[in-house]
Amino acid sequence: FQSLSVISIAPILALEPMKNWAMGEFSFTESFYRGKNGMLAQIGIVVMTFVCYILVRKLKDNGSTTINITNDHPWQEKVYNIPIIHNIVKMFIPKDGTKEYRKLVKLMKRAATKQKIEWLYVNKIALTLLIFVVSIVLMIALHNLQVHYILTEPTADYNIVGNMSEKNRKTAMQLTEMDNKVIEKFKNNYKVTIDDVKKGMNETGDYETFKDEEFNLAAERILGKIKDVNGEYLSVFEVLIGMALGMVGYLSPNFMLMFQAKMRELEMEDEVMQYQTIILMLMKIERVNIEMILEWIERYSNIFREPISRCVNNYESGPWEALEQLKEEIEYKDLIRIVESMQAAVEKIPIAEAFDELDSERDYYQAKRKETNDRLISRKERIGKAIGFAPMVTLFVGYLIIPLCLIGLTSMTSSFAAMA
Repeated sequence: FQSLSVISIAPILALEPMKNWAMGEFSFTESFYRGKNGMLAQIGIVVMTFVCYILVRKLKDNGSTTINITNDHPWQEKVYNIPIIHNIVKMFIPKDGTKEYRKLVKLMKRAATKQKIEWLYVNKIALTLLIFVVSIVLMIALHNLQVHYILTEPTADYNIVGNMSEKNRKTAMQLTEMDNKVIEKFKNNYKVTIDDVKKGMNETGDYETFKDEEFNLAAERILGKIKDVNGEYLSVFEVLIGMALGMVGYLSPNFMLMFQAKMRELEMEDEVMQYQTIILMLMKIERVNIEMILEWIERYSNIFREPISRCVNNYESGPWEALEQLKEEIEYKDLIRIVESMQAAVEKIPIAEAFDELDSERDYYQAKRKETNDRLISRKERIGKAIGFAPMVTLFVGYLIIPLCLIGLTSMTSSFAAMA
């Protein structure tokens, strides 16, 4: 994982150089890279890079299973304590005792998150509003970007390879400025016709030297530009897209909890095997008891630290009850078997007999732990590489190769059609 974090974030640094190279070598790609489609692709790669970087970091940190000292009063709690927001958030939180509430609490326990369910829903609602507002603002900005490109694009035929000369570019920009005068007359006029455009062209006086065929072609070109400019507005469909993205933001904290729980599951077996090793060492010591074993396990625990700590704290009030509560709070079967052996040792049989299975199958558990570690490392390596290299692959395939192929084929088709 030493280089995966850098690899996952590297595509952001390569966006501009790759765009400039593509436009320099293949000028016909400017319509994509300088327009809203190119900007949309850039935003998608940036978002994907950000998400993959977070996932790689969590995978590197064992799904946030490491012990972190967090703030006991985060901003979510302060926001939740505001009366109006408190009432709004309470409307979204499932009712206590419902199936949805139990399912969410179970997921939060599996993920070992430090946050409360109220803070989780503050995050969900805040992300929903933020993503929806940002999406709408970005869509408006993309429309403005596309209009700006239409009004500043050199009006000339592009070569498939290479750039226009400075002289040709200057002539093309003069033609663009002439077209813009007509476009300004009919901007936001959704019923404009070809005759209206021709009338506007005559009023400007810039097209007097054009022949009839050139004049008609220019009128059709300007009419197309006017329709493109008038078509760049925020539509109802785009608002629905913003709402859908907001819903994704609403669900994203749940997805992150699922990912964190999955990463924890990969580490659970290894940690339980550590407990077994500790028990194998302590069970041979005279006068050792279950409370001492629990205290030693607590010292080296990570994933199950909180429930084990509660069990140690409640042990004096009732060993059997404390261990029973520990069984209810954990779901991992191998650890439940250890707790059941502890319960047997508390009231019925000596510790050495309760854990006799561990002693008799020590070689088996050592071999199993070695195999588990190798399998865990290999699996995390595959997951990490898939996530870490995803932005880089998307950059080259989605931002360079596919646009070059599609736009190149479209340009060739248009050229062959014109020749025919």
